[in-house]
Amino acid sequence: MAKYKVHTKWVGYSAVFVEASSPEEAEEKVFSGDYHGCDAEHTGFGLDYGYDHEQTIKIEEIHDEQV
Repeated sequence: MAKYKVHTKWVGYSAVFVEASSPEEAEEKVFSGDYHGCDAEHTGFGLDYGYDHEQTIKIEEIHDEQV
């Protein structure tokens, strides 16, 4: 199992760290909400709108020294 950082875009920006067997599984976990909120970087805190039309823009494998 590897760790991936899934970058997404919407009106703001998100980057979520998840453990998965592949980039596809990592993306699926992000969009199903299968991650801990502390493992996310995004500009959505305090905004009055949702994450409508969120799209994946990049998925990268993370190695221990990068976390």
